[in-house]
Order: sequence, then structure tokens, then C-alpha cells
Amino acid sequence: MTDAFAFSYPSPLAGYENLEPLSDERAEDGKSMKNPQHGILSKAYSEFPDPLSKGREGGFDVHIYHFQNSPDQAAFAKALWERIRREFPELRIYRFFDRPIGPHPVAMFEVNLFTPAQFGAFVPWLYILESHAHDEVMPINIWVKHRLLEDKPHKMRLFISLAVVGLSSTKPAWASLGDRATDVPPYVLEYAPLIWLHSQETYMPSDIQQQLDHTRPNVNWRAIEGVESPLTLNNLDTLNSMGNTSVYLTSLEGIEANPEPAWFRGIRPDAQGRTVDGTSSVLIIADRGNGTVDAFYFYFYAFNKGGKVLGLEFGDHIGDWEHNMIRFVNGTPDAIWYSQHASGQAFSYAAVEKKDKRPYVYSAVGTHANYAIPGKHDHTFPGFNLPAGFLLDYTDRGVLWDPMLNVYTYTYDGTTAAFQAVDSKDPVAWLEFNGRWGDDQPPNEPTLFGEAKNVAGPNGPRFKSLDRQLVCPSKPCFVLPFRTFSVDAA
Repeated sequence: MTDAFAFSYPSPLAGYENLEPLSDERAEDGKSMKNPQHGILSKAYSEFPDPLSKGREGGFDVHIYHFQNSPDQAAFAKALWERIRREFPELRIYRFFDRPIGPHPVAMFEVNLFTPAQFGAFVPWLYILESHAHDEVMPINIWVKHRLLEDKPHKMRLFISLAVVGLSSTKPAWASLGDRATDVPPYVLEYAPLIWLHSQETYMPSDIQQQLDHTRPNVNWRAIEGVESPLTLNNLDTLNSMGNTSVYLTSLEGIEANPEPAWFRGIRPDAQGRTVDGTSSVLIIADRGNGTVDAFYFYFYAFNKGGKVLGLEFGDHIGDWEHNMIRFVNGTPDAIWYSQHASGQAFSYAAVEKKDKRPYVYSAVGTHANYAIPGKHDHTFPGFNLPAGFLLDYTDRGVLWDPMLNVYTYTYDGTTAAFQAVDSKDPVAWLEFNGRWGDDQPPNEPTLFGEAKNVAGPNGPRFKSLDRQLVCPSKPCFVLPFRTFSVDAA
């Protein structure tokens, strides 16, 4: 990652050297200091100081985000956009977008500020207007970004919440404008990964609720009696009292069904990268304190097709949870974890391939293991990602999936291990489910060297080390500053 403190800046006293020492005399209020008066206002009253841009896009961008699926938020945001255009016609105000656009994964509009006077008038006005609306419909996010001169490093751009800009709040920077769970730091969306599914992928991302529709809870291969009907993401946790970790969401047709059930194949993302009519991804935000925020990006697939070794297939299972985790420090992405089977790899954010700010993830055909590069990946030795070996995954640029276009979003409190939905309409109870998201390993399943063709389904997101101290879920943890071997997939 680019370190903002590694750059050279002039001394704050540049141009003010060799002057008379300042007096310790107090002003009339007895508290503040008496300053030398010279009758000249700072230029900062009339223009932004270098290296802030004074160009056509202004020195500051104000991004106003809202969740397009909330009618109240959408109506308020549209009214706010109209009010700004009428009251501040001199500002540059862009179109109102009622859906995600470009790098912005939720609906938004943008306002540019060109002078300190505009900033001083608009930012407090916006904060006060939002505060009045807080108790009614507001959880829209309002964030301010400063724009540097073209010859300055773009990675130095910072995102500052209005709470920090206007009130010097001691709250976490991302919890702007209140303590509401709806305050998602925009950077976790702006830097959200994009997934390259393999060109030959059969088992696409799947709707999470659909998994419940096509399975029945079993313990020891016996159906549990007395289960609530229908079983939904709002009541899945009730199974904890009926078998707890021994519960398996067992497919109605069976893992060896022939013909193979269509629901195994999930939803192919459309041209915009959206899984239409299905929610296949989950965003969980964990604030670690001291400016550190971990964003977990989970991806769900109904079926995992295992790899082959010496012509024998191993590791098929119903249900598949994969994830990335990006660790942010003071709003800047520092490192990213890629889950791969029972292990994975960590990289510095600067090392990975990106589209603008968003890291690319290459999903292996069938297994959906996540890699930082396309090609062949041997996972005989977890975390090494060698270009040849016995246990090979294959990745390429097939179908691009944007998981943030259909996503459930939550905050996670590591102290209480509690989840809270950002959108009150999103289900929460399913995150507490202690069982498995697929069939148990079939009785008497033959094995070779301890490996079986059909294995048990996985646990859900809460079992993926959400409280991890390092970027990796376990030690040792090596954060690679470069991408490893890249060999074209066969």
C-alpha cells in the first residue's frame, strides 16, 4: 500500500521562519492566545491550498449514497438532490443515479466544491439538514473526498465522513452521522472485489434462500421432525436446538442425483455482473477499533465440484462458501485474504490486480477457490499456489461477477459476536445457524489416502474467523507483496 507519510511535505512554518517569538499573552477571554495581527487574510480563505486541485472537477467531491431498495431513502435522496440544485445552483451537481453506477455499488449522486467558501457553506448545511432527517428516513451516507493535483499520487486521496469534517467526532470515522448500523463506510464498497468466474464454470453463484428450499435438515441421515415450515433465513437458527452442529441441510435429490438438479447450477451473472433474482453474496463489516476495519466478502454456491487426481474425482459437496477479507486502516485498504479450500493466501492491496480500485478475484472452475491470478494452481501444499502439481485448480477470465449488486450487508460486533443488518429487511437469524450448508458425507463413502469423492457441506460465515487478529485466519500469516506464479490455464 502507498504510505501517505512516506511523502515529503514542507514544514508548516515554511515562509514564517526567523520571526519574533510568539507571545504567551492571553486574549480578553482569558483562555485563548493573543495572536500577532498583520491585517492580511490567509489565501486559504479564497482558494484551496496545494496540493488540492483547483481544476474543473473541484477540490472536494461530496458523494451522497443511498440504498436504492429502500423507498424512503430513495425518496429523501431525490428530494435532497433537487433542493441542492435549487439552493446551490453555482455548484457542479451530477445526475441522480437510482442504481449502482461505475465504481459505486449503490445509488448515489455527486457534488463538486471549488472554493473554501463553497465548502464552508455547503458542508455544515448538508450536515444540519441530515441531522433533522435522522430520526425519520435517514441512513444515507454522505462522504467527502478531496481531489489532489494531477501530478500528485492518487493513492493519497482520503475519504472523510461529515462527522469528522464538521464535528471532529471521536466516533469511528466510518460511523458518520450517528450510531446507526446503516452507516456503511463507502470504502468497503468502493474497494469491493470483482470475481472472474471460469469460462467453463457450470456451478454459478446461487441464491442463499434457495438452498433451504431444496434441502431438508438431517441429523445422522435422518430428517428432523418438527422443523418450522417453511424454513427461511429468518428462522434457520431454530435448528440449533434440534441438533446444533450435527444438523446438515440435506439435498432432497441427493448429491449423486442423475440427472443433476438444475438448482446446483445457480445463477449466471448478466452483462452487468448481477445475479438477477438471487442474493448470492454477503458483506460483513467488523470494526476492530483504532481505525482498523475488516470487510468480509462472502460468496455462496449451491454445489462444489471437486478436482481430479490421477483420473479420480475428490471433494464434491453440496453448498460452498468462499470469501475475501480486506483489512482497512484509516479507510485505506492494506491487505486482502483469498480463501482457497481449507487455507488461502494473503497479499498486500498494492500487489493485486485491480479494475480501478476494485481487486480482481479469479474463481477456480468447480471448486470456486479464490486466487489473485489466472492460470493453474496446485494446492497440494496449502497457501503456496504452485503452477504445477497433483491437485490443480484452473482459473481464467470467463464471466465477470459483481457480488455487491445483490448483497446482504451486516455489521459484526466482536465483543458480543452479534450481527446487525444494515437494511432492516435483510434476514439476520441465518447467520447464527451452527450446522452445515449441505449433505453429510455419505455413510461408507470410499476413500483413497483419506480423501473421498463426496464430502460434507461447509459451515457458514460465522465460522470463518471473523475475530481474526491477522489478515489470515490462522498463523503463520505471510502477506505477500507480489503476485505469485501465473501460468495460462489449459
